[in-house]
Amino acid sequence: MTRLAITGMGFTLPGGVRTARDFWRHVRTGTSTLSPYTAFHDLGVPTVMAGRLTHEPVVEGLDPKHARKYSREILAALAGIDEALADAGVREVDPHRTGIIASSSRGPLQWWEREFASASGIGRVLGGLPGAPAAIAAIRTGVQGYVSTVSSACVGGTHALRTAAAELHADEADVMIVAGHEFPLTADLLRVYTDPASRVLSAGTTPQDSIRPYDADRDGTALGEGAVTLVLEREADAVARGAHIYALVLATGVANEAAHPTTMELSGEKTAALAERVIKKADLSVGDIGHVCGHGTGTRTNDLAESRAVRRVFGEHTDVPLTSVKPVFGHLFGASALVNIAATACMLDSGTIAPTGNSSRPDAACGLDSVFGGPREAELSAALSFAFALGSQSAVVALGAAR
Repeated sequence: MTRLAITGMGFTLPGGVRTARDFWRHVRTGTSTLSPYTAFHDLGVPTVMAGRLTHEPVVEGLDPKHARKYSREILAALAGIDEALADAGVREVDPHRTGIIASSSRGPLQWWEREFASASGIGRVLGGLPGAPAAIAAIRTGVQGYVSTVSSACVGGTHALRTAAAELHADEADVMIVAGHEFPLTADLLRVYTDPASRVLSAGTTPQDSIRPYDADRDGTALGEGAVTLVLEREADAVARGAHIYALVLATGVANEAAHPTTMELSGEKTAALAERVIKKADLSVGDIGHVCGHGTGTRTNDLAESRAVRRVFGEHTDVPLTSVKPVFGHLFGASALVNIAATACMLDSGTIAPTGNSSRPDAACGLDSVFGGPREAELSAALSFAFALGSQSAVVALGAAR
């Protein structure tokens, strides 16, 4: 099968992250961008640690009268897409053979909570649509191919990537833009996630103790907001135009465990079977995989289930590292799988495994090397990126080094 290349990245993420270099600088060291969020004390929401955008999205050349009508989510997606296209060096493309596939778990929650009442005219029509960021980006960039937005919770980014890849494999497109955007920091959602009956958020009070994947002392996850974009094209096309290739997308796999709607299947058997199918589809062997970028939410069931899955695939005493990048920006729901894929691509590109930030005391029940303490140089030829979601959803992507 034709190999696909990731040639561009763009971001609107906490910590002022806009470029691939910004992104990798944070991920490489596991440096957390989380901060205390107290916006809804008067509504009974406790302080939580979260990855918040502390800068407004910058969309160069956008007419101010249009910018006023667009939600923060639309602006964040536009900024990330602009940056990714510039990073890829994509200029002369056939607009009919270029597309955008986006992912958002819950759509424009912040707009409905904060902006609906004050919006007017076309701004009110557009702002509440989950697909508005992709559609507006297509209009702005002249893209006239397949434009759509998927909603598959935290595996949505992989679903978007898989859909984009199918367009390229079918020769329906030459360039595909894959975007994820999520702005979940709203009073109603935080009330749900901090309710004692359903709480999954960490009770930590500093960036360093608020999300600790695979750590014996972990107590939950942290949310983040923002947007991420990848540019995908055929490897041969990227090589022909001299583009920098961050990594190759070798295979994707998606599945539903058909088990519990909110809890992962703890044996790891079904995830392991999916990962093995993806490895085979990528024409790799288990021994070719040097790293697994886990979903790594810092919740008990996630960390245990995917650790057990990795041990089933690679052996009970494997030395293949399983790491998480979620302590850096928080959990971006519909954009989280793309954050993972971007991080894995950067690791393959640089020959460095980024650490699991914040974590320091390995949980023996997880039983794997999760690279605590700092980055590690490694000769990586291939890696896996995991994603899991409510609704019993699982996804695995196999990525390869371009060098």
